[in-house]
Amino acid sequence: MAQYDASYTAVPEQLPPRKRWPLAAVMLIDLVIIVIAVLVLTILIAGVFIGIRAYQQGGVPLQPGAAASEDQVLRLLGADGIFMLLLAQNAIFVAVPIIRIGLLRRERLTEIGLQIRQPLRLIGLGLGLGVVVLIGNVILGYLFSKIGIEQNQAAQYPLFQGDYAGQVLFMIGAAVLAPIGEETLFRGYVFNAIRQTFQTQRWGVALAYLLSAFGFMIAHSLSATQGLIGLLIPTFLMGLVLAWAIHRTGSLLPGIIAHALNNSIALALLLVCVNNPGLTACPKL
Repeated sequence: MAQYDASYTAVPEQLPPRKRWPLAAVMLIDLVIIVIAVLVLTILIAGVFIGIRAYQQGGVPLQPGAAASEDQVLRLLGADGIFMLLLAQNAIFVAVPIIRIGLLRRERLTEIGLQIRQPLRLIGLGLGLGVVVLIGNVILGYLFSKIGIEQNQAAQYPLFQGDYAGQVLFMIGAAVLAPIGEETLFRGYVFNAIRQTFQTQRWGVALAYLLSAFGFMIAHSLSATQGLIGLLIPTFLMGLVLAWAIHRTGSLLPGIIAHALNNSIALALLLVCVNNPGLTACPKL
C-alpha cells in the first residue's frame, strides 16, 4: 500500500470583525478635538496679528476702559486677522468630519451630505429657506427690541468706516467660509451622527434636530456681550430649519445656500450702516 506523507497547515482562526464605536460617540470625541484645535489656533493667529500691528505702531499699550480696549483690539486684529481666524476655524470644521468618515471609518462622504443630486432643486430650496430664515430673524429681532432686548453682535466685528478691503475680506469669511464650515460640522456631521446612531429609536430624529441646533447655538454664544438671548434663540431656530434641509434632501447644499444668503444680506445691510454712521435706522456699532 502506498504511503503518503501529507503535511497539513492549520487554518488560522478568523477573528470576529472589530466592533466599531457608534458614530455619535466618536463625534463627541471629535467635537472636543475641534474645540481644542480652534482655541489653540485662535490664540496663535490673534497673537501674531495683534503683536505685529502693536509693534508696527510702536508697541502702543491698550487704552484704559473696557470699550476702548475692545475697539483697539479689534483694530489691531483687523479684518484680515478675523478672516484668517474664520479660514482656520472652518477648515477644521470641514476637515475633521471628512477625515473621520472618509479616511478612518471608510464610509461614503454622502453620509455627511457631500452630494449634489438635482442641483437646481437643491439651489431653489436653499434660496427659499434663506428667505424664510431672513424673515424669521427680522421678526424675532423686532419682537426682542420691543421688550428691550437688543444683542450687540455687530459691535464685535472689525468693521470700520472706509475700510473697504477689510469689509470685503470679512464678507467672504462670514458669508462664504462660515456657512460651508458650520453646515458641514453641525448639519452634515453632528445631525447625521446622532440620527444614524439612534435611528431605531422613535425619538432619534428629534434628538438629532435638538442637539445639532443646540450645538450651533452654543458655538455662537460668544458672538455678543449683551442681549445674548436675542441672538441665541434665532440661532437655535435657524439650526432647526437648516437641519430640516439636510434631513429632507440628504445634501448640504440647501443649508449652505440658505446660511450664506442670510449672512450676506445681514452683513450687506450692516456695511451700509458702517459706511453711513448717520443713518437713524442703524444699530449702535
